[in-house]
Amino acid sequence: MNRFAPRNGTQFSHLARRFFSTLIGTGPTSADVIWVKESLSVSEFELWIKMSPPDQSHSISVAKIAKDDLPDDVIVVTAGLLHDVGKIAVQSGIFTRVAAAIIKPLATQERIDRWTRQTGLLSGLGSFMNYPHIGSDILRDAGSDEFVVKWAAQHHLPPTEWTVENKRAEVLRRADQFAV
Repeated sequence: MNRFAPRNGTQFSHLARRFFSTLIGTGPTSADVIWVKESLSVSEFELWIKMSPPDQSHSISVAKIAKDDLPDDVIVVTAGLLHDVGKIAVQSGIFTRVAAAIIKPLATQERIDRWTRQTGLLSGLGSFMNYPHIGSDILRDAGSDEFVVKWAAQHHLPPTEWTVENKRAEVLRRADQFAV
């Protein structure tokens, strides 16, 4: 596959909707926050509450869409709520998020890792692009379920690279694509 090929329409649509929802900056309702608190462990909720309001709202949308597909699966709800938690460890204003969305498809993981070790703008950009792995480490330290830990790291990978249970992963991938 040409690494310079444009993103498919679904990915572009998802990124555009997330961009505008981030600009608006709306957060979850108090009822949603209560639902999240009831759905997560104490340590997981302490992490979730540190997420930006738009990221919190997105995570709730992902979790609810996934719950509709797998209503009895509490792990899929937790994974939906926490898949983006690595963003709490990274400075990520609008500029960084937009730059990462544009540049990541063109950059190798080796280059991203090199940027992360540098200082300045590229360091922040590289760190943001590595937020899935950062989130996975954070969730492991918080004692999250192994699926939740792995999904945080793998949620941007193509299905051929997943090491997690595929049914849950497919549901979560679709939910993440359609959630604002």
